[in-house]
Amino acid sequence: MKQKPSSKRRRNITKSILRLPDLEHAKAAVLNSLNSVDAKRGYRHAIDEFVDWYCSEPRLAFNRIVVLRYRSHLESRQLAPGTINLRLGAVRRLAYEAADCGLLSADLAGRHSSRPVPDWVRAELDDWLAAAAIDRGRLFRRVNKVGRTWGDGMTVKAVWHIVKESARRIGVAKLAPHDLRRTCARLCHASGGELEQIQFLLGHVSVQTTERYLGCKQRIRSAVKDRIAIEPTP
Repeated sequence: MKQKPSSKRRRNITKSILRLPDLEHAKAAVLNSLNSVDAKRGYRHAIDEFVDWYCSEPRLAFNRIVVLRYRSHLESRQLAPGTINLRLGAVRRLAYEAADCGLLSADLAGRHSSRPVPDWVRAELDDWLAAAAIDRGRLFRRVNKVGRTWGDGMTVKAVWHIVKESARRIGVAKLAPHDLRRTCARLCHASGGELEQIQFLLGHVSVQTTERYLGCKQRIRSAVKDRIAIEPTP
């Protein structure tokens, strides 16, 4: 008899369904990114209402369809359009922070933006697009056994296996795709990259999230303000 695969085996991939601890973690990230007391109060109320509704529904994936369903729920309560927009804005902020923390896939969060690349990367991409005869859609596709592109993209699972295999070749035991994103940010920071530009690169909503990514700490000696050069002349 064939044995069934063990159910204890876990896959370290981003989630599509967020549990209460995940939602609370993302909520804390949203609130920590706000400076205004009034804004924190409003966002906390809006997020708490959404979490109550989300957890009462049976296993909903956190995606655009959920946002549309929640909009319908808010409209059924006959709330003002301005109030509905504010509530939905808080939900989107929650999704963005969940994606930033690695709790939710960026695709499920509906998050797409432009990213600058070096000239050599653009040259490599142009060569790949020409060889693969791709002129529209996603850049990277699956390739079948005879070397032809198949489908219109790559799954999260495929990316995970590529990273895992590459990590095995260089002797790294545990490496996830999100670790590469964090490493890129820290390398940019170590090479003198500005915090604001790294925030744009990562697509973070708040600079506080970028600081947590980088593990930034205040330097008491050789502080940044020591280089302003406004000392009085003797």
